[in-house]
Formats: sequence, C-alpha cells, structure tokens
Amino acid sequence: MATTRMTPITEMTPPDHRCTYTVPQHICGGECYWIAEPIDEEMTSRIVLITPEIAAAWLKRNDRNRTFSRDTSRVLAAEMTRGYWRENGESIVFDRAGVLIDGQHRLQAVLSSGRQYRCAVITGIEAEARSTVDTGKKRSGAANLQMAGEKNSTVLSAVLTLWKGYVAHDTAAMTYPAQKSPERRTSIPRIIEYLHEWPGLREACTVSLSLRDTGHGRALIPASEAAMIWFAITQSGATKERASEYLGSVLSGYNLSENSPIISLRRRLIDNLGTGRQLDKRERLALILKTWQLWSTGQTRRQIRWDSDQDFPFLS
Repeated sequence: MATTRMTPITEMTPPDHRCTYTVPQHICGGECYWIAEPIDEEMTSRIVLITPEIAAAWLKRNDRNRTFSRDTSRVLAAEMTRGYWRENGESIVFDRAGVLIDGQHRLQAVLSSGRQYRCAVITGIEAEARSTVDTGKKRSGAANLQMAGEKNSTVLSAVLTLWKGYVAHDTAAMTYPAQKSPERRTSIPRIIEYLHEWPGLREACTVSLSLRDTGHGRALIPASEAAMIWFAITQSGATKERASEYLGSVLSGYNLSENSPIISLRRRLIDNLGTGRQLDKRERLALILKTWQLWSTGQTRRQIRWDSDQDFPFLS
C-alpha cells in the first residue's frame, strides 16, 4: 500500500486542466496522473493514487450503480486498515459521461479507512457496458490457494477458517465463517498469510483425507473438520499417531473396546446422517473434541452429550 502523505485536492490540481492525461499527481511523482474530470469520449486508462478526498468526489458520480452493500464496504475498509489490502490491478471504471460504473465499494472503503492506494482508472466506457461489469466468477480462497500451488486447496481453505476461529476461541467465526462481519470474515490475503503462520495445517489435510479414503465413515465428519480436530489434538500435546488412531476409530468403528465413548459418538454421528435432528457444525465439533478428552484419558461413556449453553471443549 502506498505510504505517501495525504495531499488536499487543491494542491494536486494542475494549472492547465486540459492536460488531464499527462500531468502527474504531486503526491505520487511520475507514477500517477491527475484526472480533473473522469470524462472521455474514448476508453482511456491512467494510474491514479486514490485518496479519501478523491474517493469522496467520485462517489458523488455514483448515481446509477448497483445497490450499495454496506457490509462489503466495511469488509474492504477493515482490510485496508489492517494492511491486508493489495494493489492488485483492479480498476475504477467511469462511462463517457463520467458516471461511476465499477468501484463504489472500494472508493467507500478508502473514504472510511482514511487509507490511499494506487489504482488503474478507466474512463470513456460506453454506458451500455454497465451490465457486463462484475459478471465473472469471483475467486474463492480455495482457488487462490490452488493457484499458489497448494494441494487439497478446497479442504485447506476451509481448515484455515476453522482453525482461525478455534485459536481465537471464537466459535461464531469458526462455525459460521460466512457471517457478514468484517472482524470475523477471513480475506484471501489473510488466508494465505495465515497458512504461513500454521504450515502444519497442510499435513492435517493430508492425514484427514487419508483417514477418510474408504467406507461410509467418510460421511460422518467433513474432511476439513477432521483435519482441524487432528491438528487441535496434536497442538494440545498428543502425538500424531495418537490423533490418527482416534480419528481413524471414529471414522471406521474398528478396534473399539466395550463402553468406548467413541461408540456413543459414532451413534450420534450416524443418526445425524438419517432423517432425525441434524447436528450443526458447532455441536458436531464439540462432541468430537469432548469424546477425545474422554477416550484419551481412558474414560467410558454410554452417551455423549454437549449442550449449547455449555463451554465449548477447546483443548488446552
């Protein structure tokens, strides 16, 4: 993100407004160019350092755009404030009359965060082209991990979100990652950065998939949740072999002693596959973690229960 000082628009205005394509912004040197009015007859591209002042002025040109999403803008503003936003080449687009076609949420995020960043600005687009903007498929965290060369990218992306909430002891962030909250949503840059902090999650995904490779036990626990549980167990001090033994028994039902708490857990999980009451993600994770605590200490149970008003069984 650019770190140059803020400069009022009046300081940036060139003496001759007719030179709107070639006059550099004072605060950005020869890298960014001033646009007195985002109006052109032909499609034109320039790099502009978008400041809060510019964002405020250009948002006034947003009179025919799609419905504004306050949640989306808040998420982007939070990313800019935390320093996770990247200058990725996405452009701000205006039609020939200077009406904003694309970029309202990024401009509002700049205004809300007080930050600034360099951006390609495209002017002179036919107004009829508005309906074709933002119609492509948005890249997911899994897609970005795949492009970065990561294996098991779909499972890995989900595990990263789960683990982020688990470490923070925030079950809402862990079990409802799609919740519209900038503090709980995990951005794509943050997902990749978080993987560098917890590289062992790669192995957790590999182990999880190997334990679920055959049999109907694959349906009992989603791969991402099995990976998160395996990693939580190993991070609590247990060996990888012990963690794999436990999850393997949960998924397969093999090598279980009489009154093993895993038998009760499997009964709950199998019932969940039928037409009865469905377990939500938080309850399923809590039951699996609670059963580990019992099984790993040699305790027996004929029934495994966890109620939502109880503390979540995070492993110490």
